Amino acid sequence: MRSSIAALAALLSSVISVPASAINLEQRSAAGQSILWVTGEFLQQDGSKFKRAVQQAGRIDEVWFSSPGGNVMAALEIGRFLRKSGLATRVPKGASCASACTYAFIGGVFRAVDPTARVGVHNSTVSGNDELIAKVTRMIRENGAAGAYAVVNIVERVAASIAAEQSRYLMEMTVSSELMRPITDTFSVDMHWLTPAELRRYNVVNE
Repeated sequence: MRSSIAALAALLSSVISVPASAINLEQRSAAGQSILWVTGEFLQQDGSKFKRAVQQAGRIDEVWFSSPGGNVMAALEIGRFLRKSGLATRVPKGASCASACTYAFIGGVFRAVDPTARVGVHNSTVSGNDELIAKVTRMIRENGAAGAYAVVNIVERVAASIAAEQSRYLMEMTVSSELMRPITDTFSVDMHWLTPAELRRYNVVNE
């Protein structure tokens, strides 16, 4: 059972917040600025995909986000790359940046949310991952109560690890750690849309 537990832990770490399809990256021009549009959902490998797109794009004035979320660890990787690259981010008018997308967005050195745009946060989930559900079901079927206990243990450990990584990331990005409150208080099936006052108070926006 030990090898099964290790495999399950690795899978859990990689799929927190489960996306359906990869992000789309499109370079556009808006008001004389070069914009990299990020849409769709984040997959685990999208950090590398995003870096390549930025490196190939040449000049980028702002990165715009319109995404329902996806893989949190990919979003953190993108956010750190944005900060290292000195790029500005924006959620444009009428767009929504939610869940994992919020972590990528706050990587921007300068961050703006346009009127009628929305930024949302909630707790992470792995409940939609068929591969994970199959592994958990098989572990419990094969190992009974011991398997169920092991699964609960792993989920608790991984959830704590992800929360700690999220908190560290907010500190790196000079965003208030108080943002973790609406994140952890909001079930994964719900969304807390940050008000303009909250965006400023938590330093999610700085423009």
